[in-house]
Amino acid sequence: MFKTLSSKQNSTVIFDQHKAELGQAKTRLFNVPIAIAYTHFSGLLWALPATAQTALVLYMVGFALFTVFSFLNILYRPGNYPIRRLANMAGDYASLAIVMILGQTTAMPLYALILWVTLGNGMRFGQRYLLIAAIMAQLALLALILGSEYWRSQFELMVTFSVTAIALPTYALMLLRETARARDTAQVATLAKSRFLAQASHDLRQPIHAAGYYIGALRGSPMNADQVNLVNRIEQTLGGVARLFKSLLDIAKLDSGTIDVRAEPVALKPLIDEIISNNEQFIQWNDIELRTVLVDVTVDADPTLLTTMVQNLLSNAIKYSPGKKILVGVRRRGSSASVEIYDQGVGIDGEHLPYIFEEFYRGHAAGDHDAEGVGLGLAILQRLVALCGFSIKLDSKRGVGTSVRLSGIPISQSHMLPPAHVDNTILRPLAGLRVILIEDDINVLKATETLLKRWGCVVQAFAKMPEQAADADMIISDFELGASATGAQAIAAIRTQLTRALPAILMTGHAEESLHHRNTPEDVIVLAKPVQPAALRSVLSSIRTREFNQS
Repeated sequence: MFKTLSSKQNSTVIFDQHKAELGQAKTRLFNVPIAIAYTHFSGLLWALPATAQTALVLYMVGFALFTVFSFLNILYRPGNYPIRRLANMAGDYASLAIVMILGQTTAMPLYALILWVTLGNGMRFGQRYLLIAAIMAQLALLALILGSEYWRSQFELMVTFSVTAIALPTYALMLLRETARARDTAQVATLAKSRFLAQASHDLRQPIHAAGYYIGALRGSPMNADQVNLVNRIEQTLGGVARLFKSLLDIAKLDSGTIDVRAEPVALKPLIDEIISNNEQFIQWNDIELRTVLVDVTVDADPTLLTTMVQNLLSNAIKYSPGKKILVGVRRRGSSASVEIYDQGVGIDGEHLPYIFEEFYRGHAAGDHDAEGVGLGLAILQRLVALCGFSIKLDSKRGVGTSVRLSGIPISQSHMLPPAHVDNTILRPLAGLRVILIEDDINVLKATETLLKRWGCVVQAFAKMPEQAADADMIISDFELGASATGAQAIAAIRTQLTRALPAILMTGHAEESLHHRNTPEDVIVLAKPVQPAALRSVLSSIRTREFNQS
């Protein structure tokens, strides 16, 4: 059903095949000394005539060298080379047949290696190679009969050998086919689930996104203390729903194997500062005193995945440390860096620690504060850590607090200019910022327009790609604009019309990384819905400041 492989899936298949072939080569390295030792200590070698002894020794030395060469070739030349694989299989059977022809009764135990080689190649390389190995095993037994009067005289034994060399691979073939069918069924189910979530995510994110902007606009209205408190509670609840929804989508994407790691130089301090800034409201609501000790270091990492990992760690610390202190730090550790978070929260009993990274596991005791979430944050974190090649260590003590260390983040060797210093005194408010807003969902369009106008922006709002737009300072567009066009196409058209590359933001309800494969310009900022009002305002301010500095 699914015949084409992505580049990532193809790379994974090649890696698995190389690993299997290398494993078989290691087995051969192990078996050759055993066979040589057996011919020596069993007396097989010494029972032969002198000329046969010499021939056998020369052959064993030659095959040992061939085995070593084959191992090195597989080790340093990975890839799918059927001829190399078949040559190794033929060498195995030929060697066993020669020794058994010469050794006769003494060499009979080596028949076990014929079965070992047959099943080993089949189980490692799949059904086709199992069939080829079974045929080669029968040819090796036929060579015994043709090459030795002794084996011709052992009719019943040879029949037993032949039937066994057919029965075991046949049974293994049945198991492989059942396993392949189960794997294919699981893959189809996983792909169907991923497609459903990808399709549903856009529609589910839209109302959360719109509601967040209406709340942001409401904050700009005159309110008494009770009304402010009510708005705060609504925003907290909505934020909890958004975080839960994002966790479910993250775990689904990790299960489907669609996440690629795109490492690049990332300055840790600005990244963590931005994460803390985006959580400022959450920190205030929980009455937390947060301190940072951040070493200015640049690492090689995927900025999106690294942000998700640190965000999950910080969210957990905030949720379980209301009214307490949290310390966020960055340390250099040789050629790598670590992000460390210490809190004085409720802590975790030692009996829960071995299971804390399991999905939906929550290390709570009776009477604990019922923090939001379903126990996916640390499960997502552990999978991302493994995907990126980092390591994670969590220590906790009930009633004392928790410390988590995300380590093994390689320090970048690339030259990277330090981030430009922005003088806050020249930052201008968003008042007067001219924005072209494109969104096909009317509720989201009205909510975003209302919020932008509250901030003082001058907004041109369109429910589809505009045929004509007035001059502006910035474009904000949804990615999916119905049948008319995509947001990327709308941005390109407006830039062409206004004859300049306006700064642009794409907001999408799809997986953010999927836009990299859909002709999205590199200079367009991509934000995954729901986008918090504070995050949007921060991005707009940053763009306006940059444009002001360049003018």
